[in-house]
Amino acid sequence: MVTIKKYSNRRLYNTETSSYITQEDVVILIKQGKKFKIIDAETKNDITSSILTQVILERENSGMNLIPEEFLKQIILFNENNKAPEMFSFLSNVMNFADANKFFTGGLGNMMKFNPFDFQNYFANLGSSTNGSSNGATEKDNAPPADLNERKIQELVSQVQELKSQLDNIKK
Repeated sequence: MVTIKKYSNRRLYNTETSSYITQEDVVILIKQGKKFKIIDAETKNDITSSILTQVILERENSGMNLIPEEFLKQIILFNENNKAPEMFSFLSNVMNFADANKFFTGGLGNMMKFNPFDFQNYFANLGSSTNGSSNGATEKDNAPPADLNERKIQELVSQVQELKSQLDNIKK
């Protein structure tokens, strides 16, 4: 993993290449699929998220509207209602489900093939993990595959219903 240090003069220093880099170089690292973290040189805090947000803001200020206004308003509302962790967990799940990078870069062909309700292929790739738990085997892990898939589908249906309820509350 590449470590990038941010100094008080706002400069970013790539410790792997021993050179100063720009935000554009950070974008290149992302495009290359390199794992990196950005730390504050003084406090040693991980500020990767903050710097990535700055990259997005710079693009927004230059006229590239990357994030729809309505979505930004929803982020603010979720934060105000102390629901931001749930929203970002949901978005993370959606991103993992759709494998967005391949989905969007594959062109129209991939978009035409994408079926968000095709749970069979989704669950086939989950393996034996349950809810991200790694505490050993559970009753769900020992269940027959068909039963395990049915339980996971029911869990997803329950989560979708909960999200609908939360959206209804936000609309009110």
